[in-house]
Amino acid sequence: MPAQASIEDRSFLARLLAGEYGLAITYWALYFLGAGLFFVFGSRAVDRDEWLFYFIELFAQLGYTVVLIVAIRAAYKGPQLWKVVSRTSSVFMIINILTGICTLGFIY
Repeated sequence: MPAQASIEDRSFLARLLAGEYGLAITYWALYFLGAGLFFVFGSRAVDRDEWLFYFIELFAQLGYTVVLIVAIRAAYKGPQLWKVVSRTSSVFMIINILTGICTLGFIY
């Protein structure tokens, strides 16, 4: 019984990384964490005219997205794998574009 209690007392992040929330919730949470960090730091870089840092962040975000898509492909065990991967990558890229536009909104 104490082992069960210790599993339930783990933090949200520990449970997320252990896969207790399922594939979809895990990858969407990780994706929005990356997109959120890009928005905050990218907006700061644009506001300060640090374009090199902004483009490094932009390519890091795109690389992070590719890693998540590859991880989804590796972890997904259901039917129609390519349909799921193509739709997920399309949504990720649309959100990346919108996040990039929002970060560039700090240009006066």
